[in-house]
Amino acid sequence: MTSTTLRGWRGMAIVLCGLGAGCGSLDPSLPVYKSEQTDSSHPGYRRSTVSTAGATYINDFEEQSLLLGDRYPKQVVGRSQLGNGKICAIAGQDPSAYLAVDVGSEMPAYAVYRNANLPPFDWRHAAFQKLRLDVPVGPAANKETTDPGLIEDVLRTLRDGTPATPPVTAPATFLAPPPMVITESPTGVYFVLLFSDQLPGLIFRPSFYLDASRQVYLAENMVVTYTRTEQSVQAAWIPAGPLFARWVQTP
Repeated sequence: MTSTTLRGWRGMAIVLCGLGAGCGSLDPSLPVYKSEQTDSSHPGYRRSTVSTAGATYINDFEEQSLLLGDRYPKQVVGRSQLGNGKICAIAGQDPSAYLAVDVGSEMPAYAVYRNANLPPFDWRHAAFQKLRLDVPVGPAANKETTDPGLIEDVLRTLRDGTPATPPVTAPATFLAPPPMVITESPTGVYFVLLFSDQLPGLIFRPSFYLDASRQVYLAENMVVTYTRTEQSVQAAWIPAGPLFARWVQTP
């Protein structure tokens, strides 16, 4: 049985109306970016690069927790060597720092790539102004706060917390057989969206897990593995602080 590992679950619902979306039509005169993928130093992850004319951009563990503010960027700055995938600028970011690379197949799916000459975004020392739960349904759906104490509670857990012992594992989600489409996240696993003026056009996106006993956990990043019948999550889940744990479960 084969499996595919995706570095950070982005949601797998296929929206047919999005097939025509993206960052504009391709110009054959655009620079061509070569792609390469190797093992990451972080277990379970892959280090992907795109490069052109001496400039190299990286997508690795640190970039997996970054999300585009605009899901479909509009300014095309290059094209991939294979498949004519689109390389786009990110609104609010200098293209020499970050790019959005279309890594989708049937539909656009953009990943954040960082210039290899720049350090990863240091969320540990960033100031965040807003927090939103990326929860699609229920009383906490898209819940937001600007409470600095609550935001710091999340960051302190991620920065200083210790993964649960024994390790916590989110239950696998069983998938309908083809041609059914995956439409749900792994059971109880969602994202926390953190917005910072120091990261225009991008969102820091750690994960949180609400287990069956209503315990709340946080993780900077996670790996989702797919087989023919199920999807499962691997993450170093840290028990959440009391403020965030209570807020998550309050309508």
